[in-house]
Amino acid sequence: MQAQESRSVPVAGVLIVAAILVLVLVISKQNSSVSRAQDQAEELVLPIADYAAREPLNPDDSAKRRKRNKLHDHQSGESIKEAPYPVERIWSSHWAREVPAIPVSQSDVILIGTVVDSQANLSADKTGVYSEFGIHVEEVLRGIGTSTLTYPVVSVERFGGAVRFASGVIQKYRTSGHGMPRKGRRYLLFLKKIDQDDDFSLLTAYELRGEKIVPLDGSSQQGNERLAFDSYKGADVISFLKIVRDAISETPVVSLK
Repeated sequence: MQAQESRSVPVAGVLIVAAILVLVLVISKQNSSVSRAQDQAEELVLPIADYAAREPLNPDDSAKRRKRNKLHDHQSGESIKEAPYPVERIWSSHWAREVPAIPVSQSDVILIGTVVDSQANLSADKTGVYSEFGIHVEEVLRGIGTSTLTYPVVSVERFGGAVRFASGVIQKYRTSGHGMPRKGRRYLLFLKKIDQDDDFSLLTAYELRGEKIVPLDGSSQQGNERLAFDSYKGADVISFLKIVRDAISETPVVSLK
Protein backbone atom coordinates (compact mmCIF):
# COMPACT_ATOMS: atom_id res chain seq x y z
CA MET A 1 0.00 0.00 0.00
CA GLN A 2 2.80 2.40 0.86
CA ALA A 3 4.58 1.56 -2.41
CA GLN A 4 1.49 2.52 -4.42
CA GLU A 5 1.18 5.86 -2.61
CA SER A 6 4.85 6.71 -3.24
CA ARG A 7 4.44 6.05 -6.96
CA SER A 8 1.37 8.29 -7.20
CA VAL A 9 3.27 11.40 -6.02
CA PRO A 10 5.56 11.81 -9.05
CA VAL A 11 2.65 11.07 -11.41
CA ALA A 12 0.59 13.86 -9.83
CA GLY A 13 3.58 16.20 -10.10
CA VAL A 14 3.97 15.44 -13.80
CA LEU A 15 0.27 16.11 -14.40
CA ILE A 16 0.51 19.47 -12.60
CA VAL A 17 3.57 20.51 -14.63
CA ALA A 18 1.85 19.46 -17.86
CA ALA A 19 -1.25 21.46 -16.94
CA ILE A 20 0.87 24.54 -16.23
CA LEU A 21 2.67 24.19 -19.58
CA VAL A 22 -0.64 23.89 -21.42
CA LEU A 23 -1.94 27.00 -19.61
CA VAL A 24 1.20 28.96 -20.50
CA LEU A 25 0.88 27.96 -24.16
CA VAL A 26 -2.78 28.97 -24.25
CA ILE A 27 -2.06 32.37 -22.67
CA SER A 28 0.89 32.93 -25.03
CA LYS A 29 -1.28 32.10 -28.03
CA GLN A 30 -4.02 34.43 -26.82
CA ASN A 31 -1.53 37.26 -26.31
CA SER A 32 -0.11 36.66 -29.79
CA SER A 33 -3.60 36.78 -31.28
CA VAL A 34 -4.37 40.02 -29.43
CA SER A 35 -1.08 41.52 -30.67
CA ARG A 36 -1.88 40.56 -34.28
CA ALA A 37 -5.39 41.96 -33.92
CA GLN A 38 -4.00 45.24 -32.60
CA ASP A 39 -1.56 45.48 -35.54
CA GLN A 40 -4.41 44.88 -37.98
CA ALA A 41 -6.55 47.53 -36.25
CA GLU A 42 -3.66 50.02 -36.69
CA GLU A 43 -3.60 49.32 -40.41
CA LEU A 44 -7.31 49.92 -40.87
CA VAL A 45 -7.51 53.38 -39.27
CA LEU A 46 -7.83 55.70 -42.27
CA PRO A 47 -9.40 59.17 -42.29
CA ILE A 48 -12.67 59.15 -44.23
CA ALA A 49 -13.85 61.49 -47.01
CA ASP A 50 -17.52 61.70 -47.95
CA TYR A 51 -17.83 61.27 -51.72
CA ALA A 52 -20.52 63.95 -51.92
CA ALA A 53 -18.90 66.38 -49.44
CA ARG A 54 -19.66 70.05 -50.05
CA GLU A 55 -17.04 72.77 -50.31
CA PRO A 56 -16.41 75.01 -47.28
CA LEU A 57 -18.79 77.99 -47.07
CA ASN A 58 -15.99 80.47 -46.45
CA PRO A 59 -14.72 81.68 -49.89
CA ASP A 60 -11.07 81.70 -48.78
CA ASP A 61 -11.31 78.20 -47.32
CA SER A 62 -13.13 76.99 -50.43
CA ALA A 63 -10.45 78.40 -52.76
CA LYS A 64 -7.68 76.84 -50.68
CA ARG A 65 -9.47 73.47 -50.68
CA ARG A 66 -9.92 73.51 -54.46
CA LYS A 67 -6.23 74.39 -54.91
CA ARG A 68 -5.15 71.59 -52.58
CA ASN A 69 -7.47 69.03 -54.18
CA LYS A 70 -6.15 69.86 -57.63
CA LEU A 71 -2.59 69.01 -56.55
CA HIS A 72 -3.76 65.40 -56.16
CA ASP A 73 -5.37 65.02 -59.60
CA HIS A 74 -4.42 62.13 -61.90
CA GLN A 75 -3.53 59.73 -59.09
CA SER A 76 -4.92 56.84 -61.12
CA GLY A 77 -6.24 56.17 -64.60
CA GLU A 78 -9.88 56.17 -63.54
CA SER A 79 -12.19 57.99 -61.19
CA ILE A 80 -13.05 56.64 -57.76
CA LYS A 81 -16.54 55.16 -57.79
CA GLU A 82 -18.55 52.79 -55.68
CA ALA A 83 -17.88 49.13 -56.48
CA PRO A 84 -20.48 46.34 -56.15
CA TYR A 85 -18.22 44.65 -53.56
CA PRO A 86 -15.86 45.88 -50.79
CA VAL A 87 -12.73 47.49 -52.23
CA GLU A 88 -9.28 48.17 -50.77
CA ARG A 89 -6.79 49.44 -53.32
CA ILE A 90 -3.15 49.20 -52.25
CA TRP A 91 -0.32 50.90 -54.11
CA SER A 92 3.24 49.49 -54.09
CA SER A 93 5.96 50.25 -51.54
CA HIS A 94 8.55 51.53 -54.07
CA TRP A 95 8.43 54.91 -52.31
CA ALA A 96 10.37 53.38 -49.38
CA ARG A 97 13.47 52.86 -51.54
CA GLU A 98 13.90 56.64 -51.74
CA VAL A 99 13.28 57.45 -48.07
CA PRO A 100 15.95 56.48 -45.49
CA ALA A 101 14.99 55.64 -41.92
CA ILE A 102 15.99 59.14 -40.75
CA PRO A 103 15.43 61.39 -43.80
CA VAL A 104 17.02 64.58 -42.51
CA SER A 105 18.43 65.79 -45.83
CA GLN A 106 15.06 65.20 -47.58
CA SER A 107 13.09 67.10 -44.92
CA ASP A 108 12.30 70.82 -44.91
CA VAL A 109 10.92 70.55 -41.39
CA ILE A 110 11.37 68.05 -38.57
CA LEU A 111 9.16 68.52 -35.54
CA ILE A 112 7.59 66.89 -32.52
CA GLY A 113 3.84 67.28 -32.18
CA THR A 114 0.50 65.71 -31.37
CA VAL A 115 -2.26 64.95 -33.88
CA VAL A 116 -5.32 67.03 -33.00
CA ASP A 117 -7.40 66.52 -36.14
CA SER A 118 -7.63 64.32 -39.25
CA GLN A 119 -9.75 64.19 -42.37
CA ALA A 120 -9.61 62.78 -45.89
CA ASN A 121 -10.36 64.62 -49.14
CA LEU A 122 -10.92 63.64 -52.75
CA SER A 123 -8.80 65.12 -55.52
CA ALA A 124 -10.53 67.64 -57.78
CA ASP A 125 -10.94 65.10 -60.58
CA LYS A 126 -11.90 62.36 -58.06
CA THR A 127 -9.17 59.99 -59.23
CA GLY A 128 -7.50 59.92 -55.82
CA VAL A 129 -7.83 60.57 -52.11
CA TYR A 130 -5.43 62.12 -49.58
CA SER A 131 -5.53 62.59 -45.81
CA GLU A 132 -4.79 65.76 -43.83
CA PHE A 133 -3.67 65.94 -40.20
CA GLY A 134 -3.60 68.93 -37.88
CA ILE A 135 -0.42 68.74 -35.79
CA HIS A 136 -0.08 70.75 -32.59
CA VAL A 137 3.59 71.73 -32.62
CA GLU A 138 5.57 71.00 -29.47
CA GLU A 139 9.12 71.53 -30.77
CA VAL A 140 10.71 72.28 -34.14
CA LEU A 141 14.01 70.43 -34.53
CA ARG A 142 14.70 71.65 -38.07
CA GLY A 143 12.98 74.31 -40.18
CA ILE A 144 13.94 75.48 -43.67
CA GLY A 145 12.19 78.27 -45.56
CA THR A 146 9.32 78.50 -43.07
CA SER A 147 8.01 81.22 -40.82
CA THR A 148 9.62 79.22 -37.97
CA LEU A 149 6.25 77.59 -37.22
CA THR A 150 5.45 79.84 -34.31
CA TYR A 151 1.73 79.10 -34.66
CA PRO A 152 0.42 76.13 -32.69
CA VAL A 153 -1.05 73.89 -35.44
CA VAL A 154 0.30 72.97 -38.89
CA SER A 155 -1.34 70.97 -41.67
CA VAL A 156 0.34 67.74 -42.80
CA GLU A 157 -0.91 65.50 -45.58
CA ARG A 158 -0.32 62.00 -46.91
CA PHE A 159 -1.62 60.13 -49.94
CA GLY A 160 -4.43 57.69 -49.20
CA GLY A 161 -7.56 57.49 -47.11
CA ALA A 162 -11.06 56.04 -47.18
CA VAL A 163 -14.10 57.17 -49.19
CA ARG A 164 -17.68 56.87 -47.91
CA PHE A 165 -20.47 56.79 -50.47
CA ALA A 166 -24.11 57.79 -50.00
CA SER A 167 -25.03 54.13 -49.53
CA GLY A 168 -22.76 53.98 -46.46
CA VAL A 169 -20.19 51.76 -48.22
CA ILE A 170 -16.58 52.68 -47.36
CA GLN A 171 -13.72 51.93 -49.76
CA LYS A 172 -10.06 52.15 -48.73
CA TYR A 173 -7.08 53.47 -50.67
CA ARG A 174 -3.57 53.27 -49.25
CA THR A 175 0.10 52.71 -50.06
CA SER A 176 1.83 49.52 -48.96
CA GLY A 177 4.12 50.21 -46.02
CA HIS A 178 2.48 53.56 -45.21
CA GLY A 179 0.88 54.11 -41.83
CA MET A 180 -1.41 56.99 -40.92
CA PRO A 181 -0.94 59.23 -37.86
CA ARG A 182 -3.72 58.83 -35.31
CA LYS A 183 -5.54 61.53 -33.40
CA GLY A 184 -4.30 62.08 -29.86
CA ARG A 185 -0.90 60.48 -30.46
CA ARG A 186 2.52 62.16 -30.29
CA TYR A 187 5.02 61.87 -33.14
CA LEU A 188 8.39 62.94 -34.45
CA LEU A 189 7.55 63.93 -38.04
CA PHE A 190 9.76 64.41 -41.11
CA LEU A 191 8.03 66.86 -43.47
CA LYS A 192 8.46 68.32 -46.95
CA LYS A 193 7.00 71.73 -47.70
CA ILE A 194 4.17 71.86 -50.27
CA ASP A 195 3.53 75.57 -50.77
CA GLN A 196 3.95 79.04 -49.30
CA ASP A 197 1.16 78.45 -46.77
CA ASP A 198 3.46 76.31 -44.62
CA ASP A 199 1.55 73.14 -45.40
CA PHE A 200 3.52 69.90 -45.62
CA SER A 201 3.55 66.38 -46.95
CA LEU A 202 4.63 63.59 -44.62
CA LEU A 203 7.81 61.69 -45.53
CA THR A 204 7.70 59.43 -42.47
CA ALA A 205 7.15 59.63 -38.71
CA TYR A 206 7.83 57.85 -35.45
CA GLU A 207 5.34 57.65 -32.63
CA LEU A 208 6.75 58.56 -29.21
CA ARG A 209 4.78 56.00 -27.22
CA GLY A 210 5.82 56.28 -23.60
CA GLU A 211 9.52 55.49 -23.48
CA LYS A 212 9.58 53.55 -26.76
CA ILE A 213 9.64 54.35 -30.48
CA VAL A 214 6.98 52.95 -32.82
CA PRO A 215 7.66 53.57 -36.54
CA LEU A 216 4.62 54.86 -38.43
CA ASP A 217 5.85 53.11 -41.59
CA GLY A 218 7.37 49.67 -42.09
CA SER A 219 6.65 45.97 -42.13
CA SER A 220 3.77 46.28 -39.64
CA GLN A 221 1.96 48.11 -42.45
CA GLN A 222 3.63 46.17 -45.26
CA GLY A 223 3.43 42.49 -44.33
CA ASN A 224 6.49 40.47 -45.28
CA GLU A 225 9.03 42.97 -46.62
CA ARG A 226 11.21 44.60 -43.96
CA LEU A 227 11.65 48.35 -44.46
CA ALA A 228 14.39 50.64 -43.10
CA PHE A 229 12.08 52.17 -40.49
CA ASP A 230 11.73 48.80 -38.71
CA SER A 231 15.29 49.08 -37.40
CA TYR A 232 14.15 51.62 -34.79
CA LYS A 233 11.09 49.74 -33.59
CA GLY A 234 11.16 49.55 -29.78
CA ALA A 235 14.13 51.92 -29.49
CA ASP A 236 14.41 54.15 -26.43
CA VAL A 237 12.86 57.57 -27.09
CA ILE A 238 15.68 59.59 -25.52
CA SER A 239 18.38 57.67 -27.39
CA PHE A 240 16.48 57.89 -30.67
CA LEU A 241 15.93 61.63 -30.39
CA LYS A 242 19.64 62.07 -29.74
CA ILE A 243 20.42 60.15 -32.95
CA VAL A 244 18.04 62.43 -34.86
CA ARG A 245 19.43 65.62 -33.31
CA ASP A 246 22.99 64.52 -34.10
CA ALA A 247 21.99 63.77 -37.71
CA ILE A 248 20.40 67.23 -37.98
CA SER A 249 23.49 68.97 -36.65
CA GLU A 250 25.67 67.09 -39.15
CA THR A 251 23.46 67.82 -42.16
CA PRO A 252 23.97 71.09 -44.08
CA VAL A 253 20.91 73.34 -44.25
CA VAL A 254 19.88 73.45 -47.89
CA SER A 255 16.43 74.68 -48.84
CA LEU A 256 14.58 72.08 -50.89
CA LYS A 257 12.51 73.46 -53.74
